[in-house]
Amino acid sequence: MSGKKRAGSCRQCGNCCRDFIIDVRIGDVTDFEFTDYLQWINCHENVRADIKNFKRREVELLIKTPCKYLVDNGDGKFSCAIQDSKPEICKRYPEEDYDDEISRKCGFRFVDVPERRD
Repeated sequence: MSGKKRAGSCRQCGNCCRDFIIDVRIGDVTDFEFTDYLQWINCHENVRADIKNFKRREVELLIKTPCKYLVDNGDGKFSCAIQDSKPEICKRYPEEDYDDEISRKCGFRFVDVPERRD
């Protein structure tokens, strides 16, 4: 079996806690309505909508707002004020190679795992 595994380590840069990305699908709307929604989203501060697939109405929302539990350690590194009880999604990030603006800055990478031959 071959696949990818996570390698590397957290840089404690806080980027994944300052910004986050959500993939959304904007229901059954006309081309005009879809374009209008995107324009409306992009009028808001700290939010950007990028089209992933126009025909399927798939959008990637980049939300630039820090987690309220992000702590600036004062040495260029950041930590989590609720480390022991933070959401599982935070503990597992990144779970896959998202190939987005945030994960490209991350200290974690995904490397190919060679197929095992037993």
